[in-house]
Amino acid sequence: MIVWIASFPKSGNTWLRMFLKSYFLKDNETFSLNNSKNDSFIVNYFPNEKLLDELKIDYSKFENIVKNWGTLQSYINLNNKTNYLKTHSAMCTIGPYQYTNNEYTKGAIYIVRDPRDVLISYSHHLALNYEKTFELMSGTYHYEHADSKIKNDMHYKRGLIGNWSDHYNSWKNYKFSKILIIKYEDMLNNKYDTFLKILEYLKEIAGVKIEKNKIENALKQTQFNKLKKLEEKYGFTEKLEGESFFRVGKMNEWKNHLDKEITKKIEKKFEREMKELGYL
Repeated sequence: MIVWIASFPKSGNTWLRMFLKSYFLKDNETFSLNNSKNDSFIVNYFPNEKLLDELKIDYSKFENIVKNWGTLQSYINLNNKTNYLKTHSAMCTIGPYQYTNNEYTKGAIYIVRDPRDVLISYSHHLALNYEKTFELMSGTYHYEHADSKIKNDMHYKRGLIGNWSDHYNSWKNYKFSKILIIKYEDMLNNKYDTFLKILEYLKEIAGVKIEKNKIENALKQTQFNKLKKLEEKYGFTEKLEGESFFRVGKMNEWKNHLDKEITKKIEKKFEREMKELGYL
């Protein structure tokens, strides 16, 4: 069964995945940013090219992915294990097709971040200005495209992201399984307790064993500066157009970088959810 690691882009998804990778690391393994076929713990993108090719799905058309969401997840679950999958997709329904349900999914961890800080980080990631990034973040038809070019340099649509508030609400309101919502700011300000809370959730839904020494080691191994140095030395396959994937990793960066006009646009567009989450 699937456990989703879900978020709007640039909200802490990668940090959480790296923490879990470090936490589940075996004694004979070395921690690395990039996945290796020899890793005992992997969080795969959903969907990914390897999976789509195995099931002979023509992913040049997004509708072919949509109508095969269930087939793809059923195929993943044939191993009868807990399968951790990364997604930036909204928990949406397109036509008759649900993104997932309790037939395939046992739970999800959803990371949410102040949209003002998301905008800054996302703009660097995509190499777009703040206005254009805001248009994406507030757009209904905002898609995630594959990070890597495949088949004659074609970027295919991996998932429907939608706007920031709809994305958050889609996961918050998912009723088929228990969902854990984590704020990125808590991951920064109260690291140990927040990551312990995540592991307690995984213990409840997937039987994960909690070892406090492993939590401490994983937190040390996945400190932002250490991840940044690993990227500088070895590269990171998820980096897009920006200078680096691990750029700053702070909160309230917007206070020093966003002008009043675009700040007001964000706060007006996402006012209800930002108040609910304590960002306003």
